[in-house]
Amino acid sequence: MKLKDRIAIVTGSSRGIGRAIALKFAAEGARVVVNFRSGRDLAQAVVDEVVAGGGEATAVQADVARREDTDRLREETLARFGRIDILVSNAGIIIDRPYLESTAADFDQSMAVNLRGFFNVTQSVLPHMVERGYGRVLATGSIINEVADFGDNRYSVCTASKGGITSMLHPIAAEMAPHGITVNAVSPGYIATDMLQEIDPSGLEEALRLVPMRRHGRPEEIAAAMAFLASDEAAYITGQTLRVNGGMSMS
Repeated sequence: MKLKDRIAIVTGSSRGIGRAIALKFAAEGARVVVNFRSGRDLAQAVVDEVVAGGGEATAVQADVARREDTDRLREETLARFGRIDILVSNAGIIIDRPYLESTAADFDQSMAVNLRGFFNVTQSVLPHMVERGYGRVLATGSIINEVADFGDNRYSVCTASKGGITSMLHPIAAEMAPHGITVNAVSPGYIATDMLQEIDPSGLEEALRLVPMRRHGRPEEIAAAMAFLASDEAAYITGQTLRVNGGMSMS
C-alpha cells in the first residue's frame, strides 16, 4: 500500500472528488480526516465506508474560508492521530456566470473558498510539516485555467481563484523543498460528480466536444493521481500540476 500509516487531511471530502480521494487514500493504507463544511451526514458516510473497508477515518467540520476553522482542523487531527503527513486542499466552489453578469459577491465567495481556503489550510499545516521535516501538500486545480471557451459555460471569476492556487505552487514548493515537503496540484477536466448538476447542460455537452476521449472523467481517476503524488514514489516531484482531463487541454 502506497500510503501505509500516513495521516491525511482531505478538505471538502464529503462528496465528489474529495470523497474519492479520501476513499483511495484509505485503501492505500492512510488514516484519513474527512473534512466538511455543512454535510455532516455525507462526511460520516465516507467515514463509515472507510471503516467498513478496514481503514481508519474521522470527520471534522471546518470552513476553509475561516482561518480559525483550519487551525482547529489541524489541532483536531493532531489530537486524534498525532501528526499530519499529507494535506489535500480540495474544498472549492464553481460559479458559472458570464463575466459582465458576475457580482462582487461572486468574486468574494470564489476567492474566499478556493484561494483563501488554500492559503488558510497550508498556512495552518505547513509549520507542523516543516518541524517534522516531511510532508505532501496537494491542491485541486482546474481545466478552466487552460481552456478559455467552454461554449455556454462561463468561469471567469472562478478562473481567477483557481489560477491563484496553481501560481502559488511554485514559490511555496521552492520554499518547502529543503524541508522534505513536496507541493503539487492535480488539475481535473470535466469530472462526473454531482457538481456537474450545477452547470448548464448545454454547456456541458458543448464542453464534451473539446475532450478527445469524448467522456467525462471519473472521480477515482483524480484520486489515483493524488495518491501517486502523495506517495514516496513521487518524492522527487514538486511544484508541478498534473493534468487529468482526457486530453482536453490539447484542444
